[in-house]
Amino acid sequence: MKNFIWVKNMKMILVHKKQKRGERKLSKRKNSRSSKSEKRKLNKQTWVVTVFFSIIFFFMIGYYVYFIVADSQEVASNSYNKRVDDRQEKIQRGTIYASHGEKLAYSDPGSTGNKNRHYPYGKTFAHVVGISTHGKSGLEKSCNFDLLSTRDTPFQEIINDFKGTKEKGADVYTTLKVGLQKNCYNALGDRKGAVFAMNPKTGAVLACVSRPSYNPETIDSIWKKLAKDSKDSRLVNRGTQGKYTPGSIFKTFTALEFMKEDSDFKDFKYNCHGYTKVGNAKIHCFDGKAHYQVNLRDAYAYSCNSAFATIGRELKMNKFRSTCETALFNKELPLDIESTKSRFNLDSDSGEWDIASTSIGQGTTTVSPAHMCMVASAIYNKGVLMKPYLVDSVVNSYDVIVKTTDPDEYKEIIPEEYAKKLKSYMRSVCKYGTANMMAYSSYKAYGKTGTAELNSDDDINSWFMGFAKKGKKKIAIAVCLEDIKQGSGSATSVAKEIFDEYLG
Repeated sequence: MKNFIWVKNMKMILVHKKQKRGERKLSKRKNSRSSKSEKRKLNKQTWVVTVFFSIIFFFMIGYYVYFIVADSQEVASNSYNKRVDDRQEKIQRGTIYASHGEKLAYSDPGSTGNKNRHYPYGKTFAHVVGISTHGKSGLEKSCNFDLLSTRDTPFQEIINDFKGTKEKGADVYTTLKVGLQKNCYNALGDRKGAVFAMNPKTGAVLACVSRPSYNPETIDSIWKKLAKDSKDSRLVNRGTQGKYTPGSIFKTFTALEFMKEDSDFKDFKYNCHGYTKVGNAKIHCFDGKAHYQVNLRDAYAYSCNSAFATIGRELKMNKFRSTCETALFNKELPLDIESTKSRFNLDSDSGEWDIASTSIGQGTTTVSPAHMCMVASAIYNKGVLMKPYLVDSVVNSYDVIVKTTDPDEYKEIIPEEYAKKLKSYMRSVCKYGTANMMAYSSYKAYGKTGTAELNSDDDINSWFMGFAKKGKKKIAIAVCLEDIKQGSGSATSVAKEIFDEYLG
C-alpha cells in the first residue's frame, strides 16, 4: 500500500514538473514573440527615420547642384548681393564688346570694381549695355557674373593679393551691331520712342535703342536728376520695358484668331462706309475714309478699323485670350535684360465696346517693341520664335572661350499655316497698303503699321512691326514713336530708313 502511494505521488510530481516545463516553454515562446514584435517595431521606426533624413539629405544635395548649375549666376548678378560688391573690389571688370569687336564698356587697366568704367558710344548704347553702378542695368547687370568671373584658383587669388595683382574678369561678346545701332538711334531723331531689331532666323538681337537717352559715362553726377525724371523717364529702356497702346499692329492678332475660328476666312467680305456702330457710339476708320468692299487681306493692308471692330465682336473671347497668351501676352519675355509683360485683358465678361476697341489695338492692351519684334520674327520663321539672345560668347582672361550661345528654338507661338498667311498679308501692307512707301525698295519688305490714339489733342503712338530681306541678309524690327502729333513723322518712315541703310 505504501509503495502504491509512493508511486502515485511520484507520478503527480512528474506531471507537475512537465506542466511547469510546458508553462516555461510557453512563456518563453510568448516572450520571444513579444521581443520579435518589439524588434520589428523598432526596426520599422528606424527605417522611417532613416528614409526621412535620407530624403532631406538628397533634397539638399539636389538643391545645391541646382543652385550651382542654374541659380548661382542669377544670385551673383543680383545688384543687392553685397558679397559681389566685396569681390568686385579685387577684380578688374571684364569688357563688353559689339559683334565686330568694338568696345561698348571697359575699365582702365588695374582698376577694380566699378571704378573708371568707360562707355565709348555714350547715349547710343546706354540702355542695352546699361550701367555697373546704382543698382546696375542692361548687360552690365545680366552679365555681372561673367564680367567678374576669373579662372584663378583660391591659392592664386592669395598670391595675387600678396603681389597686389588685380584679377581680370571675363569679356562678353554681344550680338549688337554698332552701325545698325547708330542708324536706329539717328533715325528716331529727337522724338521719344524705341527700336528693337533681331535676326529672325537665329534670334540674335541686332539693336536695341531707346530715346531720350543719357550718358552712362557721367552717371554718378546726373543720377539724382535722372532718378527724379518722371517726365522723360530716361532710365527706362523703352525697347524692352515700354508699355504702349499698340494701335493697328494688334490687328495681326485679331486676324489670327479670326482665321483660327472661321475656316471660311478666305471668303470674308466687308462693306466699309468709314465707320461702324458699337452700341450708341461709332468706331471710325482713319480720317473717316471708306474702304468700300474689302476681303480680309485688304482690310489688313488698308488697316480698316470698321472691318476689324466687326470681326472682333464675333470672336470667342476665351479662345482669343488663349491665342494671345500663346503669342506671349501676359507672359515674361525670353530676354536676358529687363523687360515688361505685354497685357491683354479681354475675357468672356468683357463688354462690346471693350472688345471692339481692343480688336483694333485701342483699349487697355499694351505691348513693348521687343515683344512685337519677336512676333514679327516668328511670322517670318513659320510661326516659330527663335530664343532672343544678346550674348554671343564669353572669353576669360586667358583668351579661352568659356561660353557660347547657339541659335535655339524657343517655341511655336503662331501655328505655321496661319503664320504663312499673315506673312502674305504683311507683304500686301508694304506693296499697296499703309506702308506702300516700301513697295519699290531694293529689298523685300513685310509689315504692319499702327496709329494708337492717346487723347483728344491728336497725340498718337506711331508703330511699325515687320521684317525685310535681301539675299541672305534679313532683319526683323519693331519701331514705336511715342506721344507724337499727327503729321510729325511716322514709325514706317523710320523703319524704311533703317531697312535702307542695313539692306542697301
